[in-house]
Amino acid sequence: MAKRKTKEWNFIGKITENWVREAYPSATVVDSWKYKDRMNNFLEYLGMTDIEFVETYKRSEDKHEWARKIGFKVVAFYNDRISKGYATNTVRAEVSTVRAFCRDNCTTLIVPRKKIAKAKRAIGEHEFTREELAKMFYVADVRDKAILSSAVSLGYSVEDFSELPRDLIESLVNKALIEKIDFIGFDYERKKTGVESRSHLTPESKDSLKAWFEYIDKKRASEGKPKSEWVWCNGNSGYLSPQALNDVVKNLVAKANITTTGKIRFHLLRKFLMNALHDCGFSDWEVKRAIGKEIPTTDSTYLQGLSRKVTEKFPQAYEYIRLSGYANRNTTRIEDMETKIRQLETITEHLTQRNLALEQILQYAIPKERIIEAINQIMVKQRIGKEELRVPISEDLEGLSVQELIELLVKLQQQA
Repeated sequence: MAKRKTKEWNFIGKITENWVREAYPSATVVDSWKYKDRMNNFLEYLGMTDIEFVETYKRSEDKHEWARKIGFKVVAFYNDRISKGYATNTVRAEVSTVRAFCRDNCTTLIVPRKKIAKAKRAIGEHEFTREELAKMFYVADVRDKAILSSAVSLGYSVEDFSELPRDLIESLVNKALIEKIDFIGFDYERKKTGVESRSHLTPESKDSLKAWFEYIDKKRASEGKPKSEWVWCNGNSGYLSPQALNDVVKNLVAKANITTTGKIRFHLLRKFLMNALHDCGFSDWEVKRAIGKEIPTTDSTYLQGLSRKVTEKFPQAYEYIRLSGYANRNTTRIEDMETKIRQLETITEHLTQRNLALEQILQYAIPKERIIEAINQIMVKQRIGKEELRVPISEDLEGLSVQELIELLVKLQQQA
């Protein structure tokens, strides 16, 4: 990733630096840069430093009036940025940072209602279909298979996905494989927002992750490197950046020869899962809990047992999000083949035990001489010579076991 150019911040100081470090302890270097840049833009608009800004709050006699006046200034800042051509969502992010700064260092701002536009839906982006993702999964290597299948099953933002800890994910994969759990669920908290999710790994993601861990461990060991603490480790000791994950998706689109209808980015996998969950009958709240989107506290209070419902319903979504066994509808799916093989093994074992039981019944219920007599009568009736059967002379039939005599009867019947 290209190195970001150093920028001079003339209006922020230790207050903003400390606030970013304390409020967002897990923020990446890039995210920390964004927060400070947003605050600098607002303070530059006001024409004061962060120290001066906080001092105006401390000196104000009416804190409520201060919150109201700064709220109007935030709206004016928003309108100024929009008039200069900045995108609505970009300016909304700047305003959100300013409001968070004031909440933590001063007081909660009073911003006039409906003066800040709602977030706009991204347009001009490609919308993945399951067929396209299946093609991408087919051409992917061991790492990219794990990335694609995990991204589709988890629905995380690119930042949360890039920082997945290996200890957690590997323990879930091992437990699911050992205990034969098809869809293993777990609670996860987004580092950046603190929002909880009820996440799940699909059979595809479990197998792909297991293969990836085995591959990367062997590769790093050959290079004299220890296991990485991250699922998606890079060449050093860190994790893949959001831009690197965006590039993974773009490269898979190119390798699979997907005809695109707009921009390609990692976030489209999150949108794909959201739509798939809606299609298979998840409620809005269940979708939000599954992918880690915020649910207002006032609503969450009345949604007891939401995570349990998500876990109960998630297997129903597999037919909407599975990536293997779908591109070619005439090909028997691997999972179905394995199930049929297990069924046949069970049937075969049952028949073997049944045959042994029947042989024991015959051995005790029918005298051995009667079986020999039946064999001789069948041979005479069917005019079959001993030479044709390649069996011993009549006297030697006495030396055969009941099982061998039964097998001889079967051969006679087949020859007839």
